[in-house]
Amino acid sequence: MIDHTSTRIEQQESALRRLNRRRYAFQRMLKATDRVLWQLEEMNRDGVKNVPAPLRTELRGAVENMPNHIREPLADTGHVQDTLDSLFEVQERLFRWRFPEWDDTEPDDFEYAG
Repeated sequence: MIDHTSTRIEQQESALRRLNRRRYAFQRMLKATDRVLWQLEEMNRDGVKNVPAPLRTELRGAVENMPNHIREPLADTGHVQDTLDSLFEVQERLFRWRFPEWDDTEPDDFEYAG
């Protein structure tokens, strides 16, 4: 009986770990892309044109566990602006994957209070 209970507890713990890995996958992927985006935005602000090799390596690591359809637009050309633009597209796809109804567009008839 104790063996059965221990086995059942191990199975439940394993199932919970799998569930949490899936549950927090989006947050991990978003955090990884945010970290690289921050650096790219600073480089862009400072007029840097080329992405240094260590950041390109970090970028590839940030997207390596993403589904192919999400990381597909990534442009690893070495140019800051191209990489920045493509990483924003990756993040947009990441949001749409996690939240299929997500829409960040503003309606045309939006009136600003003024």
